[in-house]
Amino acid sequence: MTASAVQAELYPFQAKYSVYYKDVKFGNSERLLRRLNNYDYKLTSTASVLLGSGSYENNSWFKLHNGLLTAQRYKHETTVVGFSSVSSGIFDDEGNIVMDYDDNQVQVKLQSHVMDVGAMTILLQNDLKLGKQAFNYQWVFEEKVEAIEFELLQEETINTIFGEMQAVKLKQVTKKNRISYFWFVPKLDYQLAKIEVYKKGKRWAYLKLSDLSFQ
Repeated sequence: MTASAVQAELYPFQAKYSVYYKDVKFGNSERLLRRLNNYDYKLTSTASVLLGSGSYENNSWFKLHNGLLTAQRYKHETTVVGFSSVSSGIFDDEGNIVMDYDDNQVQVKLQSHVMDVGAMTILLQNDLKLGKQAFNYQWVFEEKVEAIEFELLQEETINTIFGEMQAVKLKQVTKKNRISYFWFVPKLDYQLAKIEVYKKGKRWAYLKLSDLSFQ
């Protein structure tokens, strides 16, 4: 199994976002966390581009019990004009994962802390709640395992749909000349409130919270 220690409370939620490309609204996104029973959860993340030219959906199933978050399985679907891709994975009790990417099956032996992207975002939120200073993760995507790291920056006051609020700011360098910044609001259970993506020093795209409710 792939599991990580979790001490913070986990509250089901629905968060909606507006997505902008160079200051023009480009689409919408949503994250929905549901409690399936006492210990099992499902996180669904979706995004759609205006005029129906593309969509994204990621579903992540995981268990939270006795302070341990255990990844169980995931399914990821991406569709753009003329192209679609589906990947999925099942974590077993031996620490392996069987991944299916566009009908090609791959089995990989994992370290115990490797997660899928959905479970990893819940871990990140939990680590922020616990006041951690380092944010290094490994996650499976398509047919491979990738490392991802966030740098903790200063707190900032940002404008949200609920007014001005203090937010924790993280930085991620994803590709050469591409940097992403993330803002999480402690008073909103450390929900993601904003993302900004910069290319060659210029803001290329951003995402901001448009609606939030707790279940």
